[in-house]
Amino acid sequence: MFDIHLKSFFKGEERTVKAKKNIVTSFFLKGIDAIVYLLLIPVTLGYLNPYEYGIWLTLNSILMWINSFDIGLGNGLRNKLAIAMANKNHELGRIYVSTTFFMLMIIMGALSFAGIVCEPFINWYDILGTTPDRVPHLDEIVLFSFGIFCFNFIFKFIGNVYLAMQIPAANNFMVVSGHLLSLIIIFILTKTTSGSLFKVAITYSVSPLLIYILAYPITFLNVYPFLRPSIKYFKLNYLKDLFNIGIQFFLIQLSAILLFAFTNLLISHMFGPENVTPYNIAYRYFSLVPMVMNLIFAPMWSATTDAYTKGDIGWIKSMMHSMEKLLLLATGVLILMTISSKIVYRIWIGTDVKIPFELSCLMAIYVAIIIYSLAYSNFLNGLGKLRLQTINTVIVAALFIPLCYVLGKVFGIVGIVGGMCILNLSGLILNRIQFNKLISNRASGIWKK
Repeated sequence: MFDIHLKSFFKGEERTVKAKKNIVTSFFLKGIDAIVYLLLIPVTLGYLNPYEYGIWLTLNSILMWINSFDIGLGNGLRNKLAIAMANKNHELGRIYVSTTFFMLMIIMGALSFAGIVCEPFINWYDILGTTPDRVPHLDEIVLFSFGIFCFNFIFKFIGNVYLAMQIPAANNFMVVSGHLLSLIIIFILTKTTSGSLFKVAITYSVSPLLIYILAYPITFLNVYPFLRPSIKYFKLNYLKDLFNIGIQFFLIQLSAILLFAFTNLLISHMFGPENVTPYNIAYRYFSLVPMVMNLIFAPMWSATTDAYTKGDIGWIKSMMHSMEKLLLLATGVLILMTISSKIVYRIWIGTDVKIPFELSCLMAIYVAIIIYSLAYSNFLNGLGKLRLQTINTVIVAALFIPLCYVLGKVFGIVGIVGGMCILNLSGLILNRIQFNKLISNRASGIWKK
């Protein structure tokens, strides 16, 4: 009986079947990733104290900015490569892949040079709100982590290739493998050495890079040899194609990362590094829901590009209708997670870190706003309609620090999360309106861009 239902589930239109297969595989992989992610926190907290862990979380979120400095090339590649493959133009696909890869190397070289030049003039102790006696060798930790993140910056584009080919499960496998490798190494460190922020930085930085380096020959020698990067296919005139849509992805991505990074930085500055830890634990707990939802959203992006290129609007409408049903289910899960949060925290991380119930409530609301907004933005990204998202995200980023600073002064950490909820509501409202206008062919002006 199960076999019959399984075969029925994987029947239907080719694009839908491909998406379903990737969703099922990704669910399995992300299930592992969720367990690994949940284990990483108590294992790392067992190796570092909450103060050092808060410093690492803040530093790591700042280093994530580097990932946004591809100027949107990764996501531009995702859309343009998907269109090239829909049209079965392998040569054009190889041009896009090669141009992206070598341009990322150029950008990385410029970033590395800028980092080396600027590093002596940056006081990381002031930025992170700590002192040398509590966190020794902080400059060396930052410099090493920065260098490794620069290499990650180049090789992570391999994930965009798989996303464009509508195989997000492959990208998820690389992410899971990086997290699992970090967990194994951190666990070994807890048994063999005393707590060291430097060793944690090495582990978290190097683990994903090793996975991407291993994935490179597998991807371009075995799986997609016709897309292998070659300097011969590096075409500067094709950068315009990638940048036209990529620069909008860049602004959206940069603003989102700045929000995440500045939240940690703001909490560290206003309330001390140790208070970054309870915020991040609550965030990691509730982020399990968007993690699962993204498994479903991810195949929709490039599949939407494929459907839109082929004029299959009916498929897009049908998929969005299914997504809206899943969002209601996700809302119910968030409510149950909030009710049981205190018990889960106690089992998960013990009683050393206290997380207020009101912080959990606001974090659940924030996550709900994000997943509803992402449901629509994934389809809009696939359609290549980004102008409104870009404008809104930049405005939200500009308002973030003043609003959250004021609310943080009055209400503490919960005020900062409340500010994040208020600011992100605009994205949800605008994304929903724009999607409905586009899909019903009523969009005009900025709603069509």
